Amino acid sequence: MATNQYTQNQVYTNLKTDLVALRAAESANYLTVGSKKYFKGQLTGLRDGITRRFVIRDAGEFQEGIDLSAKGASTLTERYVDKTMHFGNVLIDTNIVEGVTDVDWDREIAYPNGKKLINGVVQKVINDDLGLQNTAFIGKGWMPLNKASRFLGSISTESRYGFVDPMVDSVLASAGKSWEPVSADPIDAEGMLGKLSGTEFRETQFLPTITISDELAAELASATVSSYTTGTDYDTLALSGVTETIPAGTPIIVNGIFACDLVGDKTSANKAFIALEDATAGSVKVAKVDFTGVGTREACAADGDNVDIANISGAKVKAIEAGDYYMGIIRLDGAMEFETLDELDTSNAETKYGKNEGITVVEQRAIDVIKGSNKTRWTVGTLAGIVEKRAVAMVLVKDVAPNLVVM
Repeated sequence: MATNQYTQNQVYTNLKTDLVALRAAESANYLTVGSKKYFKGQLTGLRDGITRRFVIRDAGEFQEGIDLSAKGASTLTERYVDKTMHFGNVLIDTNIVEGVTDVDWDREIAYPNGKKLINGVVQKVINDDLGLQNTAFIGKGWMPLNKASRFLGSISTESRYGFVDPMVDSVLASAGKSWEPVSADPIDAEGMLGKLSGTEFRETQFLPTITISDELAAELASATVSSYTTGTDYDTLALSGVTETIPAGTPIIVNGIFACDLVGDKTSANKAFIALEDATAGSVKVAKVDFTGVGTREACAADGDNVDIANISGAKVKAIEAGDYYMGIIRLDGAMEFETLDELDTSNAETKYGKNEGITVVEQRAIDVIKGSNKTRWTVGTLAGIVEKRAVAMVLVKDVAPNLVVM
């Protein structure tokens, strides 16, 4: 289970802002572990809401033989992924007496506010990226985690990192499954569970629980696709025979549509069309899908060819059992971008910077000498999110009744 890092990490600095950054970093493993700083050194001076573009480059087609004239060369294409910088802050008001009498500044100020700050960032990133997983594995016990881990291991030799709802640990314990011990730097050990099927797992807050009602399960068991429509910001998957609300985060698995690996080739796993928001009347908004790129495509047909969107109509949807499902996200190293802005222009305020584990926290303090109060704000500017969804899988682990052993 998770350990309290307040008692683990010794404090070797008297810089209060560094302490806030340290306490924030302890709860930021979803953002910091296995992510990359693709724009390191390029964020200074950007405004709130600025967007950075990531390029997913194409790959050529495999051809038998060596005759260069047999077929024309593939035209290089690129897929773009945009991520936007966002700012968040925590503001507290203390009087000028507290500043000199509060002897436990770490416990009463740095720890709760650093954690509150980074919790807000983690929750926003998870919410923004929900639905950007290219595959989903659903079931009981440890099997979904094992399948997702093996799938990602089959498409890349990069390290794999998993982040799961804390209740997943309880489900696995009820099945008699234990985690393999893992050694980790103390700053990254918050929520560490261990390894399973070659993936390093941690507990993470804010992953939603998906509830499939008996009525919805019955409708999905007989549902078919009535249409698939591409859009500017999202695609729409319409299901016939579904009237119940489909919760945000629910994966829709369509027979005959398979996920692609990192160079656009077919895999044995189905593509998951994940609901971006609660869906009514069978109309499911899903993240845009690249069906036609050579090396950039995310899904293909059973024979490995490009998907003819018109032919999706009539395809059956795989059933999902009724019940509550705890979520997990497993991703390959570098599938996610995370970095924070190094500085802000705060010429009219007293400003300090705290830095720890790649997280920069900006402290600004305004003093009201008449009222005898200090307003202190800690701010973080963040560019974060999934940049390669083919390298990310969702898992849904079904809750089980007490004392029921599920393998």
